Amino acid sequence: SAAVPPLSGPQSVPMKRAILLILGLLLVGPAVAQTPWALQPGVAEVGFVARRFGLPTASGRFRHFEGTVALDFERPELSRIRLRIETGSLQTGTSLVDAFVKGESMLDTAHYPMASFVSDTVTRTGDGSLSIRGQLTIRAITRSVTATATADGDASGAQRGEQLAFHASAAFPRSAFNIGADVNVVDDQVEIAINGRLSR
Repeated sequence: SAAVPPLSGPQSVPMKRAILLILGLLLVGPAVAQTPWALQPGVAEVGFVARRFGLPTASGRFRHFEGTVALDFERPELSRIRLRIETGSLQTGTSLVDAFVKGESMLDTAHYPMASFVSDTVTRTGDGSLSIRGQLTIRAITRSVTATATADGDASGAQRGEQLAFHASAAFPRSAFNIGADVNVVDDQVEIAINGRLSR
């Protein structure tokens, strides 16, 4: 059989680069999203709204949380979102309500101090909007939840590394996470809202 020519001579550098690139893709696996953005207090807010017969009756926000958002503007399906929330950092503006929501029958923050969300799939639904399906964990129970996110402004600046203003929301049934099984002063459905700016 014919001998394989050595990687030398004027064509060797491009050939070596091509081989290294292919090897790199094989080792790394599927392409990943861009450098992650940070989601943190001070530039963003994570809150909730509970309703009774469709009317807001209780709301609050979490003071401590952290998240990373790896956005790929050209291929949103490669984007990844992670969020961790300290449940004990909840504030509703009323100490009595705080104690109730953090209590054993609701979030039970003493035994379950963290809640989290990890995206599974990200789909573009418009020029500046995404549908994000992922796994929400509360009280050590994990369920699939779909969130919607919308960029508030031109994303072209964000592609250059500037902050990206956005708002996002999701809803889930309390019963799916064993939150307040005997509580009937609010509807089963709870809404989570996140808004602010992503920053690097």
